[in-house]
Amino acid sequence: MALYESLESDVASFFVAQGSLIESLVHSLCLRVATIEAKGQAQSCGSPDLSHVAAMIDTSAQQCLAYVDEKVATLHYKLEGMDAEFDRITRQCRDLHAHVKAVQTTVPDMGELEIAWRDRVLCGLSQEQLLGLAKDLTDLSHVSECHVMALATRHAIQQILDAMAGGSAPPLGAMMDLERGLDVLPALVQATASNPEHVQNELERHAYLEHQLEMQLAACPRQEEMLDQLSQLQAKV
Repeated sequence: MALYESLESDVASFFVAQGSLIESLVHSLCLRVATIEAKGQAQSCGSPDLSHVAAMIDTSAQQCLAYVDEKVATLHYKLEGMDAEFDRITRQCRDLHAHVKAVQTTVPDMGELEIAWRDRVLCGLSQEQLLGLAKDLTDLSHVSECHVMALATRHAIQQILDAMAGGSAPPLGAMMDLERGLDVLPALVQATASNPEHVQNELERHAYLEHQLEMQLAACPRQEEMLDQLSQLQAKV
């Protein structure tokens, strides 16, 4: 950019200098011609000697030509520099284009990779099998250590099932959550099963919940009692 600005400045200064030089030359010639005419009118005979005027014009013209040649040489030098710069930029662009093409040939088809990844995560499971897996995850969510991950994985399966039912591709986020859950949950289950104390605590907790449920059921009227009450009401009616 600096090279172009310098060239523009030189061209502008060249034409400005040319205009100023020609203007000064014409003005000087006009003054000298006016002086010569005045002298010729003052003399009664003989014609004026204009040889010195011709010499002055020739000298001025030579100076002007020398100045023009100097500016032209400067412009030519800078134009050669611009050509070299253009050649360098062109070579860089060609090298970059070749590099991009080489990289493109090595980049795999992301669409095919995504399809293969989805197939690997789903393990070829049908919708019915995914529903069964979601039910198992619901049961697994009752284990405290697996609760959060099991629910998140079940939610991901539900999103995948909704997408499959609508004929669209499963959401990427749901696929990632399912993959994460399938990786983490086996380790959580294994860790839970290998801890007898924890298993005992879980059994006691479920036994307590079962006892509470039995008490609630016991507090409810029995079916026979409900039928007897219904029969009595019908008889009264």
